[in-house]
Amino acid sequence: MDGRTESSWLGAPLEQLPTPALILDQATLRGNAERMRERCRALGLRLRPHVKTHKTLIPSSPLAPSIPPHPRAFLHPPPPPGSIPAAREGAELATGGSRRGIAVSTLAEARFFAAGGFDDILYAFPVPRWRLAECSALAQRLQRFQVLLDSPQGLEMLLQNPLPGGKRWLVWLKLDCGNGRAGIRPTDPAALALAGAIAQGSPELVTLVGVYAHCGNTYGCRDIPAIQAVARDTTAAVLRFVAALRQAGIPCPQATIGSTPSCSHPVPEMSQLTEVHPGNYLFYGERNRPPPRPGGTPRGGCPGRAEPASPADLQQTQLGSCRPEEVAIRVLSRVIGHYPHRGQLLLDCGWAALSLHGREQGPAGCAAIEGHPRLRLVGLTQEHGQVEAVDGQLDFERFPLGSTLALIPFHACATAAMHPVYFVHAAGKVVELWRPVRGW
Repeated sequence: MDGRTESSWLGAPLEQLPTPALILDQATLRGNAERMRERCRALGLRLRPHVKTHKTLIPSSPLAPSIPPHPRAFLHPPPPPGSIPAAREGAELATGGSRRGIAVSTLAEARFFAAGGFDDILYAFPVPRWRLAECSALAQRLQRFQVLLDSPQGLEMLLQNPLPGGKRWLVWLKLDCGNGRAGIRPTDPAALALAGAIAQGSPELVTLVGVYAHCGNTYGCRDIPAIQAVARDTTAAVLRFVAALRQAGIPCPQATIGSTPSCSHPVPEMSQLTEVHPGNYLFYGERNRPPPRPGGTPRGGCPGRAEPASPADLQQTQLGSCRPEEVAIRVLSRVIGHYPHRGQLLLDCGWAALSLHGREQGPAGCAAIEGHPRLRLVGLTQEHGQVEAVDGQLDFERFPLGSTLALIPFHACATAAMHPVYFVHAAGKVVELWRPVRGW
């Protein structure tokens, strides 16, 4: 990393960081975590943060031994218990220090957080048969490792592979309430039969913990009422299914829904659930801002449009998951070239540091340029970004070679996945290094 060790960047001013660099504002992270916890407290809900965005576990002291920056399930076994020092990172921040009750997308994440002292971990992905042995190892190691099912075949697989020592598989039934991804539809008669089979078929082997629904369809909404309509419909579908289970004499202790938009603007009906599982909210990002008004300018501008997003358009953030000041993530990039003949700046940040999520709105959809509403991204290759002025009048003297620009990515999860380390900053200096787990 620019010839220096990672730890040597602690205390460094942001403008000295090697670019492209993913930076996170410490105060914003903490504020986002506390606001989500407070929303859940107000509704009487348990918060089960999804760690898929940040995937981080760091030493409690900057001088403590580092965790390997790239633990990969397919390269390294998990560290032995007790080998990782106490941590202060994304998951601990999100759980308020409890180190209990998280959701993960990968088994690499599950092992990583288990090794770091976390328990009550839900693997929020239908269990693949070829990963069952890894799930079994986690279930034996932890007090509460939980899995997700959405088919009779998945249940049969667990029954054919019981846990030793009298332990039972802890199972959530995944419902598809309109998101159209994994899950069984709650209106399908087979859903009730499957829930009954999980809860009552072999209670000495398998326990039904609850039902789980992800309302990722909120990301297609245009405003708060639309987000809340999806959250209300999803909640209602889950609660109707739970009522049907109870009427049939099938115990179902827990019911959860989640997505950052729905949990950022919860509806009162959600108080009848037991928990929620948002994930992106620590970072937020341009994706959490709403689309423009019909006929307006897309986020970050759009090739072929004459005008950038105006201050009035930025007020639309009040209708999304977050306000502009709640977006904690940026990618720092440096100007590496001036090309007056085509009116462009060249940056050292391409899609390998941003991802191409948002590209359907043109390259400009992948990121907004903070503090420069009249600049837009017009091209991204693997390691380069091309920037123009929307009016064609680019003042090159304002952006000398080596100067930095801060890019606000469209989708924090996709961008974070591109970086081996996150620089957490306060008062313009690096105060923590967060190193994400990688692999599946």
